[in-house]
Amino acid sequence: MDKITLPGIGMRKVKSLLAVALSFAIWQVVRIWFPAFNIHPLFCYMYAVIEMRDSVEKTRQFGKRRIKATLLGLAVGLCALPLSVRYGTYAGQGAVFVLTDLAIILLGILLTLWLAELVRCENFCGIAAIIFIICLVRDRDTDINIYVYAILRVFQTLLGVFCAWVVNAFVCPRFEQEKG
Repeated sequence: MDKITLPGIGMRKVKSLLAVALSFAIWQVVRIWFPAFNIHPLFCYMYAVIEMRDSVEKTRQFGKRRIKATLLGLAVGLCALPLSVRYGTYAGQGAVFVLTDLAIILLGILLTLWLAELVRCENFCGIAAIIFIICLVRDRDTDINIYVYAILRVFQTLLGVFCAWVVNAFVCPRFEQEKG
């Protein structure tokens, strides 16, 4: 019988927890001014964990690229939002509106991926497309303005990246050795 080896709880896991906790704390301060916001900043949590790297340099490098991709996805998403509102499923019901909405989403993803490659987002072209999708596909039951909602989700993403960097840089710094 093979012996089962359980993984340990290393610093990267601990740093991820700290980054999520920091995201939560900062978000609760934001909620003082905007109490209608959800208590849990879902995108902060996701990107605080995703962006946690094993060194300060990697977190900074990857964070910069992720932020560039995020802002690109937001820009394309905000430009496509009026089309989605006017011609997509929000304008009515039926197959034509659903297919139009799908066409707007697919063309927007393609444009976002192409632009992300053009501006050298490197391995983060997919993130740009995801941010575009986040801008366009949203909970229709919310009372929040669609543009505010899109910007809010992107703000949460940036906050999660920032919290990962803060924890990596100031709470548990580990610097890479210079190659000689």
